[in-house]
Amino acid sequence: MNHRLYKKIEAFVRVVLATVLGVTALPVLPAAAQDAAPPVLILPIDRATFLPGAYFDFRVEVHAAEMPEDFAVTINGEDASAFFGAEPNQESWTFGKEEETPSQSVIWRQVMLPEPGLYTVEVTAGGATTSVDWYARQPAAGAGARNVILFVGDGMTIPQLTAARIASRGNTQGKTNGYFAIDQMETIGLIQTSSVDSIMADSANTASALNTGHKSSVNALGVYADTSPDTLDDPRQETLAEILKRTRGMSIGIVTTAGWTDATPAAVFGHTRRRGDRDFLAASPLDEGLLPEVIMGGDGRYMLPEAVAGGRRKDGRNMFDEYEAAGYTVVTTATELQNAMDAGTPERLLGIFHSGDMNVWLDRNVYTDNLGDFPDQPGLVDMTLSALEILGQNENGFYLMVEAGSIDKQMHPLDQERALSDLIEMDNAVAAAIEWAAVNAPDTLIVVTADHGHGYEVYGTVDVKQFNSAADDAGKRKAIRIYDAAGFPTYEDADGDFFPDTWDVSIVFAGVVNNHPDYTEDFQVSPTPRVPAIADADGNYVDNPDDDPNGILLTGNLPLASSTGVHTLQDAPVFASGPGAAFFGRVMDNTEIFFGMAAALGVDPLAEDGMAASMDTESACAGIVFNSRCYTR
Repeated sequence: MNHRLYKKIEAFVRVVLATVLGVTALPVLPAAAQDAAPPVLILPIDRATFLPGAYFDFRVEVHAAEMPEDFAVTINGEDASAFFGAEPNQESWTFGKEEETPSQSVIWRQVMLPEPGLYTVEVTAGGATTSVDWYARQPAAGAGARNVILFVGDGMTIPQLTAARIASRGNTQGKTNGYFAIDQMETIGLIQTSSVDSIMADSANTASALNTGHKSSVNALGVYADTSPDTLDDPRQETLAEILKRTRGMSIGIVTTAGWTDATPAAVFGHTRRRGDRDFLAASPLDEGLLPEVIMGGDGRYMLPEAVAGGRRKDGRNMFDEYEAAGYTVVTTATELQNAMDAGTPERLLGIFHSGDMNVWLDRNVYTDNLGDFPDQPGLVDMTLSALEILGQNENGFYLMVEAGSIDKQMHPLDQERALSDLIEMDNAVAAAIEWAAVNAPDTLIVVTADHGHGYEVYGTVDVKQFNSAADDAGKRKAIRIYDAAGFPTYEDADGDFFPDTWDVSIVFAGVVNNHPDYTEDFQVSPTPRVPAIADADGNYVDNPDDDPNGILLTGNLPLASSTGVHTLQDAPVFASGPGAAFFGRVMDNTEIFFGMAAALGVDPLAEDGMAASMDTESACAGIVFNSRCYTR
């Protein structure tokens, strides 16, 4: 059969099986598979890539009432139990919308691949054989990095960077008046963000890919999503932080402006198919032994039992007390953080500054009436520098993940000013990290990327006075200026802090998101966080009359049950400076971020000291090596 025709037929079969069975990752079915053979799910998936010696779980599901008599699993022709030197656990369950589909499963926990190379996994069941290929890379000898800082601008895109730069630095006669720190990093590339089960991804599986080198499914963290009813038993993928802590004794830091158990920060250490398992995630570092030296962000509600005001934990545990007992200095305000740092650099620090997500820069610094019970929150720059001082005490090095979480969280409700302010704040944090590294640790790789994108774009400017005085939509639309009529927005930064002195200016961005519910838009800064749509009596989202009441109506293009904008497919940017930065200057899958960071550090989980001894470019490349670059098709 023609190879391309076979691939098309195979893809059709996989889509049909996904629809009928509701599984999140499906087998590659060979042309000779018999019609009567039960579907087989192999996790890790086809084309999964590994570091030799990194731990993972290996599950095989056979969707049948009982395991076929001919069931067998081999790896490169060797029985899997012999290959791993262990017998699997055997399990069974039912799944599907009506739990009508039985599943028989075997799983090998915490196994590894023993050396670089290609591994072919074959599963025989019901007279048919299903196979996947895995690839273990030759560990790189390292580029001289001792530390890695990964900045994640959640939902950050190139159009957002462009708009934020103009608002921050200004633009005169078509030339920028200044550059972001991000703009001036050594290399720039693009990453593809799709997940195992969808071209459209969420923060959980995309951040998981950055931290594990493996794909995952929507809502999943550090696992391959299976069909079991338990969200915590899915096959795990060891994270970079876990590898570095286990093999190199490096310090780990997590800093976020969101809640620290939210998807992106939790991807550093978490393992669950459901990102909403927040009680589990808040306790995981203690219960599973990773113990990051630094944890900072929001989510105090998941640290306290339900019996305490504001607490949401159902297990009665007080995580503040438990982390303090584990040696953490616990702080809950910016003042307490500063006092703790002034008193002597802590060995471990837990900073929880809000019950949920921390407030955005614009509300912390301008519209402070929105802060409610949390008026004293630190900014991302202060949290980043405090984390670096603590982590920098470890002579073995560190890995720090810093997330600007509310770029995404403000793009969802279509709030351009709050999103762009938080992006400017992230760039200030990147600049501070670059300065810190130059003085204290030049052997630091700094990577800046996004987990996924949003459909934000600026297409002109708006004359605010003309817009607000117009009597109808036609008049308001005349205030929207395009091409040569657009000119330049009037944001200014007189005090030199890189933020506009005010977002309430005479000429503003005509900025919109390309997907949304019905809502009204006036393009101007809102003194309160936006709520663009509300549910009607039928549960459909319609324009919120109290949000931008003077705006023009924009008809929605999302399902009626959608209350805000959603993520988009676009590739995400990646920037890098420091030892190993050259790796990131290309178009690649998001899983490559993990391997680029590991290569810069020279990570080899099989080595006694965790350090790789040599680098073989040819064997690390799955295609053709030309001029020290790997080309694949």
